[in-house]
Amino acid sequence: MNNRELIVRSLEWIEVNLKSGLSIKTLSAEAGYSLYHYIRLFQAVTGMTPGDYIARRRITEAAFDIQRMPERSFHDISLDYQFNDYETFTRSFKRILHTSPSHLRCRQVPALLPLMHRLEERDLLHLPLILGKEPDIVDLDAVILQGPLVSVTEDHSVIADAWQLLFSNIARLPARSRPESYYQLGLWPDHYENSGVSFLCACALDQLNVQSPEHGLLNEAEHAPADFPVHTLPAARYLRFIHQGLSRDVPMTYKYIYETWLPRSEYRLSLPFEFEYYGSRYLGPDNKDSISEIYIPLQLL
Repeated sequence: MNNRELIVRSLEWIEVNLKSGLSIKTLSAEAGYSLYHYIRLFQAVTGMTPGDYIARRRITEAAFDIQRMPERSFHDISLDYQFNDYETFTRSFKRILHTSPSHLRCRQVPALLPLMHRLEERDLLHLPLILGKEPDIVDLDAVILQGPLVSVTEDHSVIADAWQLLFSNIARLPARSRPESYYQLGLWPDHYENSGVSFLCACALDQLNVQSPEHGLLNEAEHAPADFPVHTLPAARYLRFIHQGLSRDVPMTYKYIYETWLPRSEYRLSLPFEFEYYGSRYLGPDNKDSISEIYIPLQLL
């Protein structure tokens, strides 16, 4: 059994015991390592310490319970996840999610919480391509996009369908920039966990051909498909991350960004969207050497 397989077994053990007594010393003994070496191994494989991972998994599941079990008290939920007193639970909740249990239950929270979903083996296989690679901070001017918009709850195949629809109609976007430049914009509304996240699979437009981007009016829009909305990305400051590999693995890069990197950083999201840019280094969805750029907004310029 290699190191990754040992940690996968630990992750499974953690999930089974989120609501029962669970010590890192027990995990290290189960893995056959000293406590010191186990902590170092866990961090090397996952990007975080076992203590941090367990705390964030417990708070995340407690947050889900607070939302789906309004009849249960915060105190009872805190006891479920092995917090000895409610004050300790509240401090941990605020430290990890940057909000309070009461605000979460009343839905008075940011659109995107730094939740920690369970790490799977496929996440660990992808992490070596990401760990240790710090993002750049870049300032971008406004970009005007047009393309099909789809809403995603569970079935992500609609995104591939939207890209196919865009490519089959690209000639009908007379205001597009030349050469073409492609973006995938993710937009999440309030309570997105119920309504889903919207994705715009889009081509950038030449601003000289755009009459009124805030209203989506184009000089030559008569021939563009009616269901291809126009959206303007505001001028903003972004964190730029690099995704290398297959397009189907992009969600794991996003998972690392939002659930591991950002919570440990000094940065906080300022706008409810993200986008991926496909430039000259993007070699296609099934090319392992393909590179795309992920942009996370920090603030308006």
